[in-house]
Amino acid sequence: MIALLLLALHILIKTREEESFYMTTLGNNGFILFCSLFLAGTFRILYEVVINNNFTSLGYLVHGATKPYDHSATIECHKQPFDPQYGGGLIANPGFDKGTEAWKMDGHVKIEARESGGNKFIVAYNRTTPYSVSQSFHLKKGLYYAFSAWVQLSEGSDTVVAMIYNSAQKTVITVGSVIAKSGCWSMIKGGLTVDHNAHSELHFQSNNTKSELRVDSVSLKEFTKYEWQENRFKNIEKVRKRTLRVNVSNKNGKKIGGAKIKIQQRKLQFVIGCATPSSILMSESYQKWFVSRFTTAVFDNEMKWYYVEGLQGHENYSTPDAMLKFFEDHGIDVRGHTVLWGADNIQRWVKDLPPRQLLSESVRRMGSIMSRYAGKLVAWDVVNENLHHPLFEERLGKNASAIFYKIASSLDSKATMFLNEFNTLEHPGDMVSIPSKYVEKLQEIKSFPGNEELVIGIGLQGHFDSHPNIPYVRAVFDLLGETKMPIWLTELNVMPCSNQAYYLEEIMREAFAHPAVKGMMIWIGWKPDRCNEMCLLNYELQNSPSGEVVDKLFAEWKTTNLTGVTDKEGSFEVKVFHGDYEITVYNPNSGANVTKRVQVYDDKSETLHVSIIL
Repeated sequence: MIALLLLALHILIKTREEESFYMTTLGNNGFILFCSLFLAGTFRILYEVVINNNFTSLGYLVHGATKPYDHSATIECHKQPFDPQYGGGLIANPGFDKGTEAWKMDGHVKIEARESGGNKFIVAYNRTTPYSVSQSFHLKKGLYYAFSAWVQLSEGSDTVVAMIYNSAQKTVITVGSVIAKSGCWSMIKGGLTVDHNAHSELHFQSNNTKSELRVDSVSLKEFTKYEWQENRFKNIEKVRKRTLRVNVSNKNGKKIGGAKIKIQQRKLQFVIGCATPSSILMSESYQKWFVSRFTTAVFDNEMKWYYVEGLQGHENYSTPDAMLKFFEDHGIDVRGHTVLWGADNIQRWVKDLPPRQLLSESVRRMGSIMSRYAGKLVAWDVVNENLHHPLFEERLGKNASAIFYKIASSLDSKATMFLNEFNTLEHPGDMVSIPSKYVEKLQEIKSFPGNEELVIGIGLQGHFDSHPNIPYVRAVFDLLGETKMPIWLTELNVMPCSNQAYYLEEIMREAFAHPAVKGMMIWIGWKPDRCNEMCLLNYELQNSPSGEVVDKLFAEWKTTNLTGVTDKEGSFEVKVFHGDYEITVYNPNSGANVTKRVQVYDDKSETLHVSIIL
């Protein structure tokens, strides 16, 4: 029994931080009970390993033999491609050192291996269809697959798409894409999961059939669920926490050992906010629920142009004014959503304006709302969804958005200006807003005179369907993180399905664990009349399953009621989540106590030293 308990401990505990977490949370008796309950699973594992010699069932114990997830990515076009990630993973002959071995012609095309500057690659030419080359392999249900490849065209530019055909479901899954060019190599990064074990085929496609399509450094790496989650855990320890060292002494500088420490987190640095309609003004219960959880809010429709000026020249800001005052009174930040929007549901009078008047009215709108709330908001969605709804570019010219961002930054210099778009993160098959097109738009705005130093937040809406592609989500974070701009999930929800809450949790964990992501806004808190997509509260103002997930993660990602005692050197050291803290120190010998507020933020240094004098 003792041996089995020790095995359970070995399985459960990978680091001293984990041991501290379990012991602090459960206490000694609770921890032993938890391990005992876990032994049922341990017996099954031991049976599989010892009796059936099935070491794959012990994958999480031998995962150290596999390489960790590779976050490296690039949004630049390079003279030569990088080496295949993970040595190619499942892909045979990933760097084409063996010519065309393991690769097939895909459609009406010719293929051959070539070499340039010491680099070997495969070329598809004489193409009469978008297809080029393909390779077959077997994919397994329940695994996470990380994909990457490098592509180049011989002339022009076009979107190159990597797809995997699943023979079991007879479906084609887009696993990644990029705008490929001639003269340099571009990286595709993506991923997928599958619902069935299946024979599968990887295909590369480009509609520019006049050009040769060149492919190199292809990789498809499988991860178990545990390996995938282990990467999240390690990232959180690395990028969301910092070592805090409290040093206690008296007025004469003598170090005080045995002083009791209590550490309480008041605010998480990572932003977790929520959207709400004006119903927040109507229900005291909803208000209490909201302000006890979130540090940031965004309005549903109440700041949109059609809401405050349905009729030309008749503005009414009474509702957004009241909402903003409520959040200001409760110390909650607000995102501005949205200044301009070219979607079909804009006011008819705006849609019918000729170009000169459209420009004039748009600038007037910007001045009206942004001057009214300047200095009061943390962010603005300046031109919402302008990849999918390029009304202003179509009517005013290709620099329309760039000009609007320049105006916006001058109207409110304190807020971060966001480029807010959908499907960049959640739907790999939507070619309108793939990561490379998002980056292209971002660079276009920043290259406009006066915008070069402008910080433009990357707003990824995150409206997921009933089967989110988690490996692709991570890959997009990797790619867009290379812009060095702050990434937020701005409108996160999951469409109704049996696993809605589970998928919400997976996406939130993926975002929180990624170093490039700085915040997420959940869409939406509560709607008293309807909830077509996802609400955190039901009609009775009780947590929905999605609301329970949010509360669970809030509790997990917060350092609360942490206690300790200084050592003989007068110090107490612990690793905590980034955020605002209250540290109370009590000397039992003298009865003296001091409370100090500190900010434990990520400034790339290893340890934050806090000196307290009793």
